[in-house]
Amino acid sequence: MTKRTYIQAGTKLSFALAARERDAIVQRAFLDPKMERRLQRAAVAGPMLVVDLTLDDVEELHGCVAAEANHSDDRKVRRLLSGACDRLGQLLDEFTDEEPVVRMGRKPTGARFTPKQGQYLAFIYYFTKIHGHAPAEAELQKYFKVSAPAVHDMILTLERHSLIDRVPGKARSIRLRVGRAELPELD
Repeated sequence: MTKRTYIQAGTKLSFALAARERDAIVQRAFLDPKMERRLQRAAVAGPMLVVDLTLDDVEELHGCVAAEANHSDDRKVRRLLSGACDRLGQLLDEFTDEEPVVRMGRKPTGARFTPKQGQYLAFIYYFTKIHGHAPAEAELQKYFKVSAPAVHDMILTLERHSLIDRVPGKARSIRLRVGRAELPELD
């Protein structure tokens, strides 16, 4: 995992997309109305459209686009949405607005995951230990009180950072790649 650049929460990042990508996202993805308006009002920059997004916006949009790309039967639309999803994922891989947790007065030694990711990993660990199988995304959604796209996005992020393994399309296939000693306490 490469080190991500820290930016202050609320900092806006420019995301460029083609008009046809924007149209596919707006027409097909389950977006918050505010996000839909922001995409509709994206600034024109040559052949591309540019919208300024916070990391929270990027994470939300990434989850919505990923969910629609995974469930689209139309190959062209799936390819279009997957391209936008990949670029959103690159922003999430490149930047963070979460500072690593410092415990017992020690400096962080290059934490492998953010505090939020740690909570998801801890939940997966304890759920698996108690129930004998990994949680479904719906159970993560219920516990963390977030949207289905947000959970799906987090699962993709954990997998991308080699913190979990899973079999796409197979229920309850999440397997931790992090030892119990590395996990935080579940809040």
